[in-house]
Amino acid sequence: MQQTLRWPVAPQQVVRARCDAGYLEALCRRTGAVEHDVQVDGLTTVVRRTMPTDRFPDFARKLTGQTITLVETTTWQAEADAAGSRHGEVRLVVEGAPVGATSTTVVRPDGTGAVEVVSGQVTAKVPLIGGKIEKAVLPALEAALDAQVDTYRAWAAQDG
Repeated sequence: MQQTLRWPVAPQQVVRARCDAGYLEALCRRTGAVEHDVQVDGLTTVVRRTMPTDRFPDFARKLTGQTITLVETTTWQAEADAAGSRHGEVRLVVEGAPVGATSTTVVRPDGTGAVEVVSGQVTAKVPLIGGKIEKAVLPALEAALDAQVDTYRAWAAQDG
C-alpha cells in the first residue's frame, strides 16, 4: 500500500495537527466512527475508534459483525531531517481480529505546502482467506487517509 496526500501547509503544521486531539476527533467523526477515544502524549497519539462494517464485503462482515474497533498508534520523530521532512510510524490493530497494518509516513516540504507519502502493509493472519481480507480492508484504509486533508481544511477553518 502506498498513498500520497497533498497538504496546504508545511510539514511542521501537518505534524502539529496530527498530534492535536481536536483534529483527531474531527477526523474520527468525518470517517464515520460511532465511538472514539483520542489520547495524545507529545508526538505519540493513540486513537481508538469503533467503525461500522456496512461497507465490508459479506464474507468479511460475517467475521467481524456490525462494527470493528481499530486502535491506531502514531509516533512522530521529534525533529525534521535536514530537508525539512517529518517522519512517522503508524501501527493499526483491529481488536479481537488477527488483522492489522503498519506503515511509515514522510511529510516533506513542497512549495507552500507539503506532500505526505504513506507506505505500509496490511496483514490478515487468517488461514485460506487472509489475502482476501487484506484486499477488502485496503479501500477503507485509503479512504481514511484521503479524509485527512479535507478534515484538516475544515478543522483549521473552525478550530485550528
